[in-house]
Amino acid sequence: MIVKKELLQAYLDKHEMTAATLAREMGIDEKEIQTLLNGGAASEATARRFIYHLGADEAVKLIDWAAIGKQNPLS
Repeated sequence: MIVKKELLQAYLDKHEMTAATLAREMGIDEKEIQTLLNGGAASEATARRFIYHLGADEAVKLIDWAAIGKQNPLS
């Protein structure tokens, strides 16, 4: 999974969170969130936790569908 890093940072700012806080709440290594913030791809396990933690409605807005070559399933 690849996210739109600007939108992920905006989400963190809106909720007054750091990458470390989000990672801790999701139960993953902070490096995974940093990877997303740097425009890299997260593992499938991280993607599942990301979607579960944020909820599908919020996560679908942050995922960079074009970058992963998929169509947004909710569009």
